[in-house]
Amino acid sequence: MNTLIEPTEIDLYDFPWQAPLTEVEAGCFGSRRYNSIIEPDDLSVLERKLFDANPDDFEWAKDKIKDLPDYLTKYFVTRYVSVFEKKGRKDANIFLRERMGPAAERALMVLRKYKKLPTTQKVSLLSEEFSDTEQSDFAQKEQMRFDFEKAERNRKPVKSRLLAELEPSEVKDMAFKISQITKAKFPLIAARVANRDLDEDEIPEVIGYEELAEFVCHFGMTPPRKKKKQTDLTALNDISRMLDEKWWYGRLNKIRKIMREHLAIAMGQVSSKASPYASWDCVREHQAQQTANYEYIKQCQLLDEETGEEADLWDMVKKSVANPAIRRHELMVRCRGCEDIGNELGLQGLFLTLTTPSKYHNSYKKGGFIGHWNGASPRDAQSYLNNVWQRIRAKLGREEIRWFGVRVAEPHHDGTPHWHLLIWVKPEDVMQVRDIFISYATQEDRGELHPELEKEKKKPFRKCAYVGPLDYRPRCDFGFIDPEKGTATGYIAKYISKNIDGFAMDGEISDETGKPVKDMAKNVSAWKSRWNIRQFQFFGGAPVTTYRELRRFANQNKKAFMEYLFMQERVDLLTIYSMLQRDLVGPIKPSKLITNEELMKVIGDSYQSRMKTEDASITDTLKAADHGNWQGYIMGQGGPFVKREDLLIVNSYEVLPFASPHGEDVRKIEGFTTPEETIKTRTKVWTIQKKSKVNDEAKACALGSEATAFGASGSSRSSVNNCTEPEKVQVCDQLTRLLDPRSSQSKEDKRANKSPNIDEAALAALLKGSSIRIDDATSIQIRPAEVDEHGNKRPAQLVEVSRQRSDDTNWMDFEGWDNLFAQPEKQEYQQPDLSIFPDGDDWPLM
Repeated sequence: MNTLIEPTEIDLYDFPWQAPLTEVEAGCFGSRRYNSIIEPDDLSVLERKLFDANPDDFEWAKDKIKDLPDYLTKYFVTRYVSVFEKKGRKDANIFLRERMGPAAERALMVLRKYKKLPTTQKVSLLSEEFSDTEQSDFAQKEQMRFDFEKAERNRKPVKSRLLAELEPSEVKDMAFKISQITKAKFPLIAARVANRDLDEDEIPEVIGYEELAEFVCHFGMTPPRKKKKQTDLTALNDISRMLDEKWWYGRLNKIRKIMREHLAIAMGQVSSKASPYASWDCVREHQAQQTANYEYIKQCQLLDEETGEEADLWDMVKKSVANPAIRRHELMVRCRGCEDIGNELGLQGLFLTLTTPSKYHNSYKKGGFIGHWNGASPRDAQSYLNNVWQRIRAKLGREEIRWFGVRVAEPHHDGTPHWHLLIWVKPEDVMQVRDIFISYATQEDRGELHPELEKEKKKPFRKCAYVGPLDYRPRCDFGFIDPEKGTATGYIAKYISKNIDGFAMDGEISDETGKPVKDMAKNVSAWKSRWNIRQFQFFGGAPVTTYRELRRFANQNKKAFMEYLFMQERVDLLTIYSMLQRDLVGPIKPSKLITNEELMKVIGDSYQSRMKTEDASITDTLKAADHGNWQGYIMGQGGPFVKREDLLIVNSYEVLPFASPHGEDVRKIEGFTTPEETIKTRTKVWTIQKKSKVNDEAKACALGSEATAFGASGSSRSSVNNCTEPEKVQVCDQLTRLLDPRSSQSKEDKRANKSPNIDEAALAALLKGSSIRIDDATSIQIRPAEVDEHGNKRPAQLVEVSRQRSDDTNWMDFEGWDNLFAQPEKQEYQQPDLSIFPDGDDWPLM
């Protein structure tokens, strides 16, 4: 039996081509259909990279990044392409819209604050303007002649790059060019001033300084000014700085670091979700600088040229306040002394906390940006706190309220500083101090402190009650020292330790960052160094410098006393021991049983430093300083409220006329002065020098070998080889050796008689400070002659530089990007808990 089968559609037609075409599925195209999206013309490298990744959304994505600087564009395009390849089009566009958008807006807001700073293009244009007076230091007509005009015609336009994008070697090159510009500009200023009719009270040097300082201000930098009221000499000193390449390099290098860190804050790299207090780039640079300082110190020694005595520099550093442990000990001693003074005078101790309005904070502790951030840097926040405290202090002075104490500055997780203060006042002044403090601390943006603005009505605004029409505690805090709950020194010890070295805080976890306090000490140190913030400051009393000089004097006397003891016989030591027995506490060891070592220790420990004076107060002050008794030292000097002109003992300084590189007088402390005499504590003049072994190695490195083209030690990790050549090897000799095809090439090149292809334009650029490529593996640059801080002359020489510039976006890479942009649980501003009981200035920018 045959089964009927339903015919297919093709069988219903006589010929196959008469059947209708099969429906094309959605999203499928014919094999010969071309993409309708045509690549636009004149795309940059980054735009082409963006187009290749996602041509469908190219115009939209291009509009998102059009206003960003090149290095930020490169950073975001690279991340966009990475997200696109890993997660697809949707996630990549979400990244560009929701994550890049806020970060880019903040970065642009920060960049507007630095718009006056020099860029490579701005410096290049200024160099062209003053090119007629450049190159006087490099002209060597008797050796070679170059067509500089031809070099300028052939020169390609300079790409504008921000200061934050430059490498240290490029910053040094910019400093050299700007110093040459100022040196060319100053004679023009001097000629203009000389042709002016000046009044009797006008000083030509001061007028010249003001015009040159105005030029520095155009770069957004603060011009140097040591004296508020200038004379002809001080004006010339400041002019000398503005003409100095080293001064410009120091300023530009500092601003570069500041700008990078500020941009890192804007991008969210400084937060509890990324790197607390300071960015990873900042911490790495700080640790690298600390390591370099350590290596330098280990290689050097001190030499007393008078006596020939030598001392290891590292041993001396460990004995000074540069040692974090010693610095922490001294701060604790001073805090305890202030507390003892307050108890002795019957004063009331107060805990104060002062922080900034919410607009100074960049990100929430739980993640996410704060929408109304005003672009402030930690330095701006510190200036705000300083201004508030100055007004509080002035008001207390007008009310004739006397006080003294200590202030500690520390960062929030996003780098914004806040202050903890510990002060002592009379009990009857406490409430007035409270009202003044809270009033000034809450003046700015007071509206955000009203309780009715709290969104969650079901929950109380704070766990504990507040007093007044507004809740001041997000902005400041005020508390009393209660001896039953702990001492003032015990409270401040935590802040001192965690802001220096994290001593005795093993296992302590920060409430704000969620990370170990001890591990975060390095971040705090980097934060303080980058923003030039003074962490610890004492108010009232006598200077700590005099305290240190008194201790130095006492230590010198004890050293001489111990040397005297070493020269004595045992019988003489026993005689001294018997005389001391009436002052010793506890059982006395018989003379027959005590050893010489024990004798020396007992007699040495009983030594009391003395001065030849009839004034008992001077002796008591010296003794208190020697014993580390800050209370006795302050009271001996006149008490916590003493004026500087009424101090019993003051510092003594030696003035060295015209001793600075800019012709200024240099004041060096030499001891202290009492009402009776001046005592010198700095009896030796030490000179820092390299150890002999290191000198031999450096000399061998400088001489080089046949394998090195420039007398250096071969390739190094730095962009410039820092080994110094002998003075007899000059730039002209190096150029001759370089251009000679058989002088310093490999055997293969000598056989081929190959010489570097360097034309006159390239040589002209080389003499102007640019680097030129002589082959596929080598680029060279002239390093100008200079004299180091020890007076050692380093001649100008050719150095090998890195041919490929490192990626300028590496410093912005960091982990925790996704966590950073996570939305916080609460959208309102969350100020960290400021409750107490539950738990110097050389700024380069204008």
